[in-house]
Amino acid sequence: MKDFGLSKETSVGTYLDPMSGFREKASVFEIRRDEISGVTSRILPYRFKMPQKPDLSGYLEKSPPAICPFCPELIDPLTPRFTADICPEGRFRRGRATLFPNAFPYDRYNAVITLSDEHFVGLDAFRPELMHDGFRLAWDYFERMARIEPSLRFASLNWNYMPPAGGGLIHPHLQTILGEKPTRFAARLLGSAGAYRERTGRNLWTDFLAREKDLGERHIARTGPVTWLASFAPKGMGGEVVFYFGERTALRQVSAADLSGFLDGLACVLGYLHANNFISFNLALYGAWEENRDFTVQGRISPRFSIPPLGTSDINYIEKYHDEVICPVVPEDLCREILPFFAAVLP
Repeated sequence: MKDFGLSKETSVGTYLDPMSGFREKASVFEIRRDEISGVTSRILPYRFKMPQKPDLSGYLEKSPPAICPFCPELIDPLTPRFTADICPEGRFRRGRATLFPNAFPYDRYNAVITLSDEHFVGLDAFRPELMHDGFRLAWDYFERMARIEPSLRFASLNWNYMPPAGGGLIHPHLQTILGEKPTRFAARLLGSAGAYRERTGRNLWTDFLAREKDLGERHIARTGPVTWLASFAPKGMGGEVVFYFGERTALRQVSAADLSGFLDGLACVLGYLHANNFISFNLALYGAWEENRDFTVQGRISPRFSIPPLGTSDINYIEKYHDEVICPVVPEDLCREILPFFAAVLP
């Protein structure tokens, strides 16, 4: 994996274990570095599993439909509208999905998309057809904004599902970011791809995906044009799944059929998370709107959780101030465990 800047080294920590009469015990772990993404992960030897599904009742009691601005009765009077030059109707709509400006923006064009009328949707209920309108609506918005302001070259579609992942409301919703420049992490991916082309004359993602498929260690499946992998160096403590839209080097190239293939795979990943007692996740999908031969449309999804029994955060000093991730989930094990959840959508 040297060509792609993926490396790992094994290290050992030793201590006198009070659980075994203070006999010496060795604990082996890996330090993995991904030069493509710039991520360093410390893979620990034990397998973390949520012992049981966290109780959702507290979240639902504090955020009932009666006060939810994204529910059908309140969405029109309580959510912002676009100016007429962007959307004469005030909001973008497709089926049961609605897109409107973020009332607390952190970029010039930061929009919110409600996925459906349902106030709460469990991870096991996110079927492709439920997510379809909301994701298609993001592309409607990207296309409209590209016509209005062609300098908006980079976009992302993002999802904080439930409070442990930063979700401020229970009602399922996505967020978009549009800008003239990519965000910092997307810029790192783009820079790595550009450097690879200068060095080899080839597309990084095409070669990388071919190598991962040949190795078979982290290659999960392909749904439509979308390849799903367990991340070599995860950005989350619960592991991470990455996805790539094959030869699509622009968001505008992603067709309705491509998106359907993606949603088929996404539903499989969410089914895996549900079966393993997770209730929350972060997702990001990045791309350039117009063709950029070095930037394949791609994204990442990672579960989020509070560690029992105290509800300890899954983010700590290593990630916050050392820019490394502690992950007690071996990526190659994750690949094997998640594969059966794709069985229904594979030929």
